[in-house]
Amino acid sequence: MGIIDLHTHSTFSDGTLTPEEIIKLAEKIQLSAVALTDHDTVSGLDDFMNFDACNVEKIPGVEISVQMKGYNFHMVGLFIDKSNGIIEEKLQILQNERANRNYKIIEKLNQLGFKISIDELMEIAGEQLGRPHIATLLFKKGYCSSPKEAFEKFLKKGAPAYFDKFRYSPEEAIKMIHSSNGIAIIAHPGLINISNREKVELIKYLKNIGLDGIEVFYSDHTKEDEKFFYEIAMRENLLISGGSDFHGENKKGIELGTGRGNLNIDYKYLEKMKQYLGV
Repeated sequence: MGIIDLHTHSTFSDGTLTPEEIIKLAEKIQLSAVALTDHDTVSGLDDFMNFDACNVEKIPGVEISVQMKGYNFHMVGLFIDKSNGIIEEKLQILQNERANRNYKIIEKLNQLGFKISIDELMEIAGEQLGRPHIATLLFKKGYCSSPKEAFEKFLKKGAPAYFDKFRYSPEEAIKMIHSSNGIAIIAHPGLINISNREKVELIKYLKNIGLDGIEVFYSDHTKEDEKFFYEIAMRENLLISGGSDFHGENKKGIELGTGRGNLNIDYKYLEKMKQYLGV
């Protein structure tokens, strides 16, 4: 059936392509299916789902920031029907908290001597402002040699202008996803900063509270990661997902469909999800 990408971001969060442009690119590179999974928002799904695409199956999704036991990770929801359940209302709370955080970061950067403003940030950002946009603004104003340098020096956790953000518990995120008739996938578990033993325990815990699947295939997963999480998914009878985490120019080197050149995700995994949902 072809190749799929079930993890992408548009201008409605921190990507540089619109939902329509993502679909056009997916058609150009001959993907069979693509999901839009913007950070903590479903605002781009109407544009995404309403765009006429002849050869690409469109999967409505979201990526939700969660926190437990002092560490943070993400949950991807796929097959989201935002007209059902509580998801839009709950995500609006996250967006409000994100906006408050942006003001705190800008204020701190001003105190550090950087002359930037929210108005300048809004001129270069899309629907949802965040740290990648602030990093880009610092670069464009000549304060850093690249957005990456800006992020590393000033915006990452532990850096001078870092402020943490509000996150839901994984229980709440899974409830939100299920309330919208979606399936809940733990995103890029290889990036969670805990031991492999703790990752196994985490996935078992999440399964007990409703987790449906694991993002096994991911741009920054090693082959060892893929094998490790594939075996967990098989053992725990969880769905297998995968995606590039495509952000356009905001994550250079990660291409739609192929990630860093290491992805080739088979449509059969999407087919199993559809069977699981009965669609």
